[in-house]
Amino acid sequence: MTEAAPTTRKAFCSECGGARNCDVRAHHQKSGEEGGFLHWWTDWYVLECRGCENTFVQKCSRNSEDVRYFDNEAGEEDRELIETLSYWPAPSKRPKPEWLWDFGVNIAGADQLEQAIREVCGALDADLPILAAIGMRTCFDLAANLLGIEDDQPFTKKLDELVQRNKIGGVDKDRLALLVDAGSASVHRGWKPKPKQLETMAEILEHFVFEAFVAPSRRSRLDAEAKKLEGNVPSRKGKKAKADPS
Repeated sequence: MTEAAPTTRKAFCSECGGARNCDVRAHHQKSGEEGGFLHWWTDWYVLECRGCENTFVQKCSRNSEDVRYFDNEAGEEDRELIETLSYWPAPSKRPKPEWLWDFGVNIAGADQLEQAIREVCGALDADLPILAAIGMRTCFDLAANLLGIEDDQPFTKKLDELVQRNKIGGVDKDRLALLVDAGSASVHRGWKPKPKQLETMAEILEHFVFEAFVAPSRRSRLDAEAKKLEGNVPSRKGKKAKADPS
């Protein structure tokens, strides 16, 4: 079943966030059979999105046993092989925080925290839930340290200090305690959180980082821009006094 490679192919582009027409820049196929009756084909495509020019790899696997039946245009029963698709890099399972690509965590010494958040995003995309959970706990540690909390303390003590310093509220403390406990369960007991659980953990972490670092930085920038605007707005001229008729 060797076929000429197509010059275009529709595929999911992770940069655009949807199915897009792509140019095929390279193609490789392998095929074989098992037991004399099962035939299989695997194609690898190097694709370039026509919309954003993102380049990625799509793997397409098929075999003679996985078939979909349908009625063709002539009304006759027809069939086609079912394609199993995978991509590299893997499509994002969760959109990355928009502020991570804006000004990021705009505070001195935040490089480690930003890198850790990116690695958590990578673990989520690669379906590595245990590593993602452990990474989220590490992100909390790094963020707490940036907020002035000493490293060599239990997590409960760190959370108490964050509340005392008005860095988080009581509700945030409860959420973060759950996040830390979940990460610890993955570290010490190999707990594998489910996708929905990981989603909740990621939201807790992102909310904490946003409120602790990103929102204050944005407020400061907005205040500075407002000051500039204030200096450029023409002052209101007073109305001329009417002449006294007497």
